[in-house]
Amino acid sequence: MDTEKLLSRMAGFDPSLYAIVDREIERQLDTLSLVPTANAASPFISYLRGSALGNSFMDNHSMEMPSELESMATARAAALYGADHAIVRLGSIGVASRVVFFALAKSGDTIMSFNLRKSEFCTGEHMQYNFVNFCRNPQTKELDYDAIEAKAKECKPKILIMSPVNYTHKVDYARLSDIAHAVGAKLWADLGQNAGLIAAKQLPSPMPFADVVTFPADVLHGPQNGIILCHSDLAKTLDNALITSGHASVKMNVLAALAMVFHEADTPEFRQYSEQVIANARALEKGLAESGIDIITPNTQNHLVLPVLPEGTNGEDLKRRLENANILVKPEEIKTEDPAIHYNVLRLSSIDPTTRSLKEEDMEDIGRLLGAFLKSKQNEAAIMETRDKVMRIIGDIPLFSEEWLPESELSESGDNELLEMMARWTV
Repeated sequence: MDTEKLLSRMAGFDPSLYAIVDREIERQLDTLSLVPTANAASPFISYLRGSALGNSFMDNHSMEMPSELESMATARAAALYGADHAIVRLGSIGVASRVVFFALAKSGDTIMSFNLRKSEFCTGEHMQYNFVNFCRNPQTKELDYDAIEAKAKECKPKILIMSPVNYTHKVDYARLSDIAHAVGAKLWADLGQNAGLIAAKQLPSPMPFADVVTFPADVLHGPQNGIILCHSDLAKTLDNALITSGHASVKMNVLAALAMVFHEADTPEFRQYSEQVIANARALEKGLAESGIDIITPNTQNHLVLPVLPEGTNGEDLKRRLENANILVKPEEIKTEDPAIHYNVLRLSSIDPTTRSLKEEDMEDIGRLLGAFLKSKQNEAAIMETRDKVMRIIGDIPLFSEEWLPESELSESGDNELLEMMARWTV
């Protein structure tokens, strides 16, 4: 059944549900998301997740006898990041994080973590750890590796976690590895939304230095699965933790989507996309700065921009006002090693706008638009004016720009054969 006929029948059969789906699609199209975790799946991934592969039930999905699809996905993930071993059968980054804790720590162990990242996933009596925080230097607003080393020597953690989800500059993973290993700790690098830039060689990889690496697959335009990478010495330990923690299988449609994710990320198109992500972040930062907005650690080296909110601005109130102006943002408090010094910012990302095809000129306009709104009375008139300008910028752009879809060398006859195959695969 072709898509148009299927949608027509579904609309007639369940108009209430169809209306919800239709409204959500319109909302996404009419909204500019600067939230770091927002990103559209590629059409290849969307198709595979909805294909007939989802009908297959995978029982007794053992680590010793992985399916052909899982073997393909893990091999591609490991090759892309230069790892010895990969685990892909994880429903989310939260699940991946809990597996790593099960593998490397026991209740009561000390965990040293940047901004206490990953503590949010530690629930239950068997995951009661002593979390020790490390933050930015209050003066430079950068990581102070000497201070991190001193704190590690003092608390002697079992795991040292670096998750740069609100850090705009490159991380010295080699130095962190030396610090962790000197006190008998494992270094866990949680890449967050930098995972795509690392896959595209736009940022240095922690893989040569970190014992364990985790990241969400959605940043690669894939499903919202969590991925674990490691060296060979920890492969069996992590595999065992995966099974004992109850995460034994992922369905064939998701495994196929993950296999495609890592293949797509190893293409010229994804590298060009990643270059554009960084260029767009710098353009967004430029527009904000031109509007007189202070930036935490300016001259971003990744997808993030951290504008400081004007004095007295409530981040959650601002978030709601901007949502009414069709802009999604994430307010956050940036802590430092001095508890008295902290910064209220917006954690903005260029990832989703780039996926949708926006370029530097658009992002500079968005930066100036945001800056003007931050300095305005933020009343209904300012909201309406901002919404109108947002709609002029995003216009009719898609959720996923075809320019980022890898090229195919199929002939016209091959295209016809593929269309016939897709018709058979469609659920």
